[in-house]
Order: sequence, then structure tokens, then C-alpha cells
Amino acid sequence: MTETLPPRPDIAWLRKTAKQHLAALRAKDPAARLHQAQLEVARLYGFASWRALKAHVDSVSPDGKIIAAAVEGRAADLTRLLRENPGKTGITGGRWNRPLLHLAAEEGHLDCVELLLDLGADVNRRDRLDRAYALHWAAMAGQLPVVERLVEAGADIRGEGDAHEMGVIGWATGFREVHRDVVDYLMARGVEPGIFTAIAIGRRDLIEALVENDPAELQRPMSRFEHHCTPLHFAVQKDRAEMVELLLDLGAEPSAKDSRGVTPLGYAAPKTDTAVVDLLVDAGADPAERSPNRFESAIPILNVKSVPNAIAYYVDKLGFEKEWDWGTPPDFACVLRDDVRIFLCQDGQGAAGMWISVFIRDVDALYDEYKEAGAVIRQKPTTFPWGVREMNVEDLDGHRLRMGSDATGPEEGEPLNEAP
Repeated sequence: MTETLPPRPDIAWLRKTAKQHLAALRAKDPAARLHQAQLEVARLYGFASWRALKAHVDSVSPDGKIIAAAVEGRAADLTRLLRENPGKTGITGGRWNRPLLHLAAEEGHLDCVELLLDLGADVNRRDRLDRAYALHWAAMAGQLPVVERLVEAGADIRGEGDAHEMGVIGWATGFREVHRDVVDYLMARGVEPGIFTAIAIGRRDLIEALVENDPAELQRPMSRFEHHCTPLHFAVQKDRAEMVELLLDLGAEPSAKDSRGVTPLGYAAPKTDTAVVDLLVDAGADPAERSPNRFESAIPILNVKSVPNAIAYYVDKLGFEKEWDWGTPPDFACVLRDDVRIFLCQDGQGAAGMWISVFIRDVDALYDEYKEAGAVIRQKPTTFPWGVREMNVEDLDGHRLRMGSDATGPEEGEPLNEAP
């Protein structure tokens, strides 16, 4: 039976409750951990996880209500809440713990942006993690009316100094989407695009001029968050065959490596234009470097009810192969995909419902593969605040595989599905 939270729940009180519960658990099991106590407290109040409980508590606090109003574009509620809570205009929260103006700007809520500007929000305030202005986030999301309003309010239209080293115009082109209308607006006001933006919008003339002025532009690295990839890596990532051809003609190095040791060909995804691959291989790239979904992880041991059935699921649905099995009938086995091995043990060496993180190159391509194969997908690819885009997959015995690749954009606002 679940209990009801008080009308104004306090997370500090809940943390104290979890610690008290941990003491009781350790009286029975000295190996008990805090996360177990937190989970039991969360379930006591009807939540599937401690994270879900905390999110609820945050949402009903004054700060949480203000943040939600800004994110959801409820200008009337935001006006009332800020009037009732003087001094809260400068709070941070939501995605990436950003100021209210950033949150409203990304979502395109012009009325909330107007309100916050009227209340004195600093149009050139940087957020803590990305060192970005609200203008960066509006550009990244393609919110042209908000971009225009922020510039009118005095926003630094170039926005240099952000953690991604792209400037505002780079944010409009450097992530998952390319917002040409925002780029056109910025360029009309004197913002000069760099080589990465020129690649994203397909401007041969700009690229040629940049390289003619400084040949080192061909090897200019992006930031550490983009693994210091070169313009050629970026053109492959954007699936721009004509830009790949141009960069190669200008002298770009097809075997250049990013900070992870990946060459441009390694950026080719399953859906990448075959012309991109052909151009790189013809330029001297090693075809073996193309491995868009190469797995990189360790070997867990999973407790299963039936090794033969588990092997069949991992092979038929998840794309593994049986490397070996042991026993007649088998009660221990190993399945393998690329460099990832998983041991399957029948009725031993582990417990039900274990979780594994598997890091791959392209989780969206894997999602398409798994949908077609009929795998049990508990959560489709989602970008989370810890910088990973993950898909949540379940096997026959309830074990969960968090299949993830590097995020190329901001958090999508969905919690990780931890429900049993």
C-alpha cells in the first residue's frame, strides 16, 4: 500500500527518510546500499524510481513551478508566480540547469521571453555548462522570432566563447538540425560563418575563400565535446557528399583522426550516402575503418531461465552470434557482437533484472535494426542530460541493455524508463 506525500514535500526530508531506511536495511543486510533504500522510499509513495520521486518534488516546489511555466510557455502563470515569488527571475533549472530566459528561448515562447526581458533578465547571461546565451539556444532550436527579439534586446549576435566553440551561427548548424533561416538572418547582420557552418549550408564559395585565405582551415578541430573532429569528419556526419568531395579536392586528409582516433570514414552511418563512402575510399581511406556500430564494452554474466532460449533471442533479435556454449543441454554460453561479449548462465551467477550500458556509434540506426527484428524496446532513442543518446532494450529474462551513442543535441526532457 502506498502512502501520500505531504502537499509541499521536501526533498531534504525524503533524503533523511532514505538514510533512516538504509540503517534498517543494513541491520538485516550489511551490504545494502543507499540506492536500494531510496528506491524503497520512492515506491512507498507510488513512484517507480528515486529519480521520478525527486522530479515530482522539484515540480511542485515554487522554483519548479516557475521553471515549468517558462518551459511550457504559460506566460500568465509565469507572471503570477514571479509576482508571488520576488527575486526568482534569476533562478536556474530544467534542461542543463539553465536560466529561465534560456529555457523559454529554446522552446520558442516569445511571450515568456518578452516578460523576462521586461523583468530585467540579462540577455547576455551565460549558462553554467555550455557558457551559452539564450540566443545560442534559440538559434540551435531554430526559433527565428525569438532570435530576432533577443538581438533587438541587445544580445551579442556572434556569441563567441561558448563551450562548443561555435558561436551563435554555429549553434544554428552544428547540431542535429540545420536552420538556414536563422543563418540567413545572422549573415544579413554581418555574422561571418566559419568553415563548419559553410559545410552545413553547402556554401562552396565560402569554403574555398576560407581555405584560400588559410589552408589550416582544412584541419581546424571542433571542440572537445565534438571530439575535435575536422571539417571532413563534420561533412561526413552531415552526409554532404558534395562537401566531402570539395574538401578532399582542397587537400583535406582522409585519414585524419578525431580525439577518439576515429577517421572521417568512421563517421559514416548505415544511412550515409554511399557516394560519401566511395569518395573517401577513392581518396585513400581504409575501407575497414568504416564500422558505424562497433560495440565497445566489458563482459557481464546474466542469469537466465533457459540458455538456449536466451541465445536465440540475442542472435535473432539483437544481432549477436553464439560464440560458444557449455553443457548438454547448455547451461552456460557466450554471445558476441563486435567486441562485446555477454555470458549467459542458467539459474546462477547473477540476478534477474540486471542493467548493462553498451556504447555504440549510432543508436538510431540500431533502433531501426531492432524494430525490424522484433526486439523488446522499452524506450526508443532519447537524448539525456548526461550527454548520451540511449535506447532501452529488454531481453527474455528482464535484463535491460542501455544502448547509447554520443548525443549530438540537447536533452529531450524525457526520463530514463526504469520501470520493471
